[in-house]
Amino acid sequence: MIKRYKHSLRFKLTMLLMIMMTLTVFCSLCVTQLFVKTFFLDELKERMQNMYTEINNIFSTEGIGEDEIKDRLAKLAAKGEINVFVLHIDEDGNKVIYSNTNEEGQMWESMQSIAKLLEGKGEKNLENFFADNEKGYCIFHQNYVEEMNETFYDLVGVLDDGSLIALRSSSTRFNESVLTTMRLYVYVGIAAIIVGCLAMFFASSYYVRPIREMAVMAKRMAQLDFDAKVVSKSKDEIGELGNSINSMSKELEATISELKTANAKLTKDIEEKTQIDEMRKEFLSHVSHELKTPIALIQGYAEGLKENISDDVESREFYCEVIMDEADRMNTMVKKLLTLNELEFGTDKVNFERFDLVELMKNINASSEILLQQNHLYLHFPYKEPVYVWADEFMIEEVYTNYLTNAIHYACEEGNVFISLEERDNLVRVNVYNEGNPIPEEDLEKIWIKFYKVDKARTREYGGSGIGLSIVAATMKQHGRAYGAYNKEKGVVFYFELELAKQHDNNDENC
Repeated sequence: MIKRYKHSLRFKLTMLLMIMMTLTVFCSLCVTQLFVKTFFLDELKERMQNMYTEINNIFSTEGIGEDEIKDRLAKLAAKGEINVFVLHIDEDGNKVIYSNTNEEGQMWESMQSIAKLLEGKGEKNLENFFADNEKGYCIFHQNYVEEMNETFYDLVGVLDDGSLIALRSSSTRFNESVLTTMRLYVYVGIAAIIVGCLAMFFASSYYVRPIREMAVMAKRMAQLDFDAKVVSKSKDEIGELGNSINSMSKELEATISELKTANAKLTKDIEEKTQIDEMRKEFLSHVSHELKTPIALIQGYAEGLKENISDDVESREFYCEVIMDEADRMNTMVKKLLTLNELEFGTDKVNFERFDLVELMKNINASSEILLQQNHLYLHFPYKEPVYVWADEFMIEEVYTNYLTNAIHYACEEGNVFISLEERDNLVRVNVYNEGNPIPEEDLEKIWIKFYKVDKARTREYGGSGIGLSIVAATMKQHGRAYGAYNKEKGVVFYFELELAKQHDNNDENC
C-alpha cells in the first residue's frame, strides 16, 4: 500500500511542492541573513535620526519648562528603546544635563572620542568641536566601550539651540532583534512548508480524483467494457482528456465490432472451407467404398465371360444380367450424388408452385404397386380430396418416393404401410409409417448422413445406396420445412411438412 502510494500523483505533487517551498525558504533565509543586519542598522539609524529631529523640536520650542522637557525626553526614550543624553546650556550659561540613563560618563566619553575622531587631531574638546560645526549637525557611529565590554550604536550631534546630544542603542539588543527576526522567519518558513504541503495534499485530490476515475474507466475499456464513460464537466485539460478517452472508447468499440464481424466472417469461411474439404474427403471415401463392390462384380463376371468359364447360354445370360444390374446401380448412385450435390451447394434452385399433393402421391403409389405385391404388403391411402401445397413438385416427388421405397423395403412381410396427412395451421404433415423393426435410437439422427446404412446387408439386397435420405434432408432444408423420423409401436414413421395453399388461391388461378 505504501509503495503504491509513493507512486501516486497526489504524493508526487505534495513532495514537489515541499521541495520547492523548502528551497524557496532556504534561499530567502540566506538572502535575509546577508541583508537583514544592514536593514536593521538602517532602520535603527533612521529611528535615531527621527528621534534627534523630535528632540531638536522640543528644545526649539519657546516657553517650555525643564520638567516638561524631561518628561517628553523620557517618553521618546521609552518609545524607541534608545538612551538619551543632552547637554543643554541655558540662558545664564549654566550646563544642564538631561538623561534617562546612568551611563552619562560613558556617553560623554563617547561624544569626546567621536569629536576627536572627526577632528583627526585629538586636541579640541567636545564643546569647541561642535561650536566649530553648523547647528543641526549629527553623526551615526559604532562605538566599543571597553569598561562595559560591549559595542554601542551612537548618534551624536548639535541641536539648533547649541545643545549637545547623544543617542545610544546597545548592539546586544540590536543583535537579539536580528536573531529573533531570523528565528521567526525560520518558524514561519517551516510553518508555511507544512501548511502548504497539507493544503496541496488535500487540494490535489480535487485534480487527482478525476484522473483516478479516468484510470478506472480506461481499465474497464481495456477489458472491452465500452459502457464505461468518463463524466467530466470541467473545461480545462482534464476535461479535454476525459472527452478524448470517451472518443477513443467509441472509436475502439466500432473498430472492435468491425474486427469481430470480419473475424466471424473469416471463421465462417474457414469452417465452410473445412467442411467442403471434409465433404470432399468423405464423398471420395464413400464413393470409392460404394463403387468397389459393383466394379469388382462387373470385373469378375466380365472376366468369366471372356474366359468362357461357363459354356451354357443361361449362365452367360446370368453373367450379363449381373453386369447390367451393377452398372445400372452405379449409374443410379451417380445420378443421386449429382442431385444431392446440387441441393447441398444450392445450385439447384427451388421452384415453388401450387399443386395437388394427393394427386402426386396417388401417382407414386400406383407406380410402386409392383414392389408392394412382390413384398406382399398392403398400402393404406384413404385420401381422395385434393390438398394443395406450395413447393417444388419435382423435389417433393423425390422425397415421397424415397420415403415410400424405404417403407416398402423395410416393412415386414405381409405387413402394412400407412400414409396419413395432418393439417394444422397453414401446414400439412405427410406421415409414412411401415410395420417392421424399429431403428435404433442412436441411429435416428445419423440416417440422414450420406452413405449411412443401418442395415447394410438388407440395403444392398434391394439396391439402396444410402443417399436417398440425404437427398430428403437437403430438399427439405431448401424448402425451409421440418422433416424427421421416429419409432412407433410395431414400426417407424418418416414425415415431412409443406405449406398449405388456400382454396381461394385456386379460384384466383381459374379467374
